[in-house]
Amino acid sequence: MIIKSKLPMSQKSSQGFTLIEVLIALLIISFGLLGVAGMQAMSVGNTAVAEQRSIAAMQASSIAAAMSANEGYWQTPSAPGTVTAIGSTLSGGMSTTSSNCASSVCTAPQMAAYDLQTWGATLQSALPNGYGTINCLQPSNAPVTCQVYIYWSEKAYAQNQASGASATASSQFDFEMEVQP
Repeated sequence: MIIKSKLPMSQKSSQGFTLIEVLIALLIISFGLLGVAGMQAMSVGNTAVAEQRSIAAMQASSIAAAMSANEGYWQTPSAPGTVTAIGSTLSGGMSTTSSNCASSVCTAPQMAAYDLQTWGATLQSALPNGYGTINCLQPSNAPVTCQVYIYWSEKAYAQNQASGASATASSQFDFEMEVQP
């Protein structure tokens, strides 16, 4: 005995169509969610970069304030033209000090060395491969002008447009500020 379906012809051809629609909708939603996840990951990476740049700006302002507070040293010809602070090591015409100027009285040169050593140690601990350089010009008829440079390494995300491949590399960045102590 042959059993015939009593459904009209238009309903027979559309019986499995709703399942295909659901699968296509799930596929489209999953691609959208992958895009949102990628944007979230990129924003987290950019937040870390912004944090490092903010730290560099705050540290430049910190040493500028210390230089302004010790203008008796920075306005004299005995101040070095260029000094680099890598950790608590100073180079370029200024020697390190063993004095702790936070707890004892120091001379103006000792205070400048202490400020630079503290600043360099903070840069090294707060920024990856962080160090700083100060370059001061002392013209005869104008106030002393110093450039503060802060250098650090930062992870950069790059995408190759041709192949669609992505890579993470480390790049050297700097922050520059001009100061008149």
